[in-house]
Amino acid sequence: MSPPGRVPSDWPNRAHSRSVQAGGLDWHVQTIGSGPTLLLLHGTGASAHSWAGLVPQLAQHFTLLMPDLPGHAFTLGARPADLSLPRMALALTAMLEALQLPAPLAVVGHSAGVALALRWALDSANRGQTVLGFNPSLVAPPAVYMDWLAPLVNPVFTSAPMARLLSAVAGRTALIDRLLDSTGSTLSPALRAPYRRLFSDQNHLRGSLGFMAAADLPALLRDCAAAACTTAFVLGQQDRWVAEGALRRVISKHLPQAAVQAWPAGHLLHEEQAPAAATWLLQQLAKTPAHTQAP
Repeated sequence: MSPPGRVPSDWPNRAHSRSVQAGGLDWHVQTIGSGPTLLLLHGTGASAHSWAGLVPQLAQHFTLLMPDLPGHAFTLGARPADLSLPRMALALTAMLEALQLPAPLAVVGHSAGVALALRWALDSANRGQTVLGFNPSLVAPPAVYMDWLAPLVNPVFTSAPMARLLSAVAGRTALIDRLLDSTGSTLSPALRAPYRRLFSDQNHLRGSLGFMAAADLPALLRDCAAAACTTAFVLGQQDRWVAEGALRRVISKHLPQAAVQAWPAGHLLHEEQAPAAATWLLQQLAKTPAHTQAP
């Protein structure tokens, strides 16, 4: 199956891209490797490209399923009402059914992708799912995050005309570089390039801001008391978007069974330290009994 034409020719892992119709969406997904299935969910404003550095190690052992989330990058058809965590979780289930892959052995998330993974795992059909994540977005954004993005979550800014204006400005200025720097992560020019392209797309910008605005973290955390999933997280000690101290307190209260460790890295630690992130995942997945993989 050839990659969708909307995916740029130089996009990371484009050869493994495909289009999947499910849940009223035209999904862009990348499927790489062989073995038990891992579902990898990127964070707000990113895309499947953010996992590219982990692919060489993980694809030797697993079938990696990496979608662009609704409203993001090259997945098309999302409406504002589709961007809440419960609606996205239902859409993920529809996508998995359409692909006819075995049930995931684990779900791996970054930032808001962890929140979505937990929401999906709270569904009765997915109980017992393993959720692994980097810098889970489970706390209110700190001041640096709000300084950059909170004004844009206002409905005035998430409207199509404003998103078009913001995407045009972002594409021609250093705004995206400054935003990436504010994460506390150090990214190479090659790692920054996909974000510049994404944020010059008004649909991606509008979807990203809509996802952020629709995330009901208090409701998710209340429901986590019933979570039967195995969880483990890596936190960035230099993360300026999701503060380590506040995040530890939230995890301790709502997911006390979670294994937690911290690294000297920023919010995008899975990109800036991709080999170490992949090694950590392999270590955690080695603890997951193979029989939990559905036939």
